[in-house]
Amino acid sequence: MDQDVLTVETATPADVTAAQVLIDGAKQWLRSRGIDQWQDPVPDAVLLRDAEQGNLFVVRQDQVVVAMVTVSDSDSETWGMESSPAVYVHRLAVAQTHRGSRLGQRLLAWVEARGADRGAAFVRLDCATDNPGLRRFYEQQGFRHVRDVTVTALDGGRQLASSLYERELVR
Repeated sequence: MDQDVLTVETATPADVTAAQVLIDGAKQWLRSRGIDQWQDPVPDAVLLRDAEQGNLFVVRQDQVVVAMVTVSDSDSETWGMESSPAVYVHRLAVAQTHRGSRLGQRLLAWVEARGADRGAAFVRLDCATDNPGLRRFYEQQGFRHVRDVTVTALDGGRQLASSLYERELVR
């Protein structure tokens, strides 16, 4: 993958299967490290809705999806009603074959640029409270811990402890 050019595409419903493969790879990697994040199913219907609404984005290498992210303009279920305009990041995943390639950082930078272009003041995201490595990664990328909350898993199966982070965008 060219390190200078990151091509991010709006996903289509046909990309849902590839997105699930990325999520499954991340799920297995997290489980092997004793981290509970993403252990609950992400229903296909959620990814399909993201794609149909134009909120699911993918990065391909040789026609294969190697990274994904969902970006939306609101997230009242997790963040409540926030007054500052923001973009919200969910389901950022990178193929295990691309771990350590800085692809996640580059995709976050793309989200920030997209948010700034759309007038957002912040990029906001959340992660499992018990995932110190990911929390450290976000803090190293300039995100500030805002608070911890309890959220419901996407399949409605259980309650999860989640840490909320935001990064102010320079406009």
